[in-house]
Amino acid sequence: MRYLALGAIDGILTASTLSATLLLRGATLSIDLILSMSTVVATVNALTVFVAELSHQLHEIEEISYKLSLREESRWTLLHTRLLFATLRSTLGNFVASFAGAFAVLMPSYLYPYAFVPAVVISIAVTSLVLAGGLGRRFLEFSLLIGVAVAVGLAIGLTFPIIA
Repeated sequence: MRYLALGAIDGILTASTLSATLLLRGATLSIDLILSMSTVVATVNALTVFVAELSHQLHEIEEISYKLSLREESRWTLLHTRLLFATLRSTLGNFVASFAGAFAVLMPSYLYPYAFVPAVVISIAVTSLVLAGGLGRRFLEFSLLIGVAVAVGLAIGLTFPIIA
């Protein structure tokens, strides 16, 4: 679940940050740009998750293996293979969630030029609703956390534009 949440939030945040200058200046997006940006955002995020999770899990296996046998294991085992596939599943879920987060922000802006801000707000609300499991205090907490992160990202995107 954490990698789905991370993916969705990262997709919303990164797509908003990278496209803020372009969209708020009234430029239009193309389908090619939306798909390219969503794919790049999702790929970078998924690769980061894969490397971080696999290295963490391999360290855990080494530590547990040493505690059980009091010696270091250097060979690849069935446990390593299962860990690799579990990490790949998490990475794929992260990729899909990140792509969806970026796409959810960018596609409405393509269809309706001034839909960028409402698309970001709706994406934050939907992500918060899914994470919180319903409306209530947790929903408000997640909305605030994600909203502040996206606001900081937008401020950075506008302060340091990558597209003039």
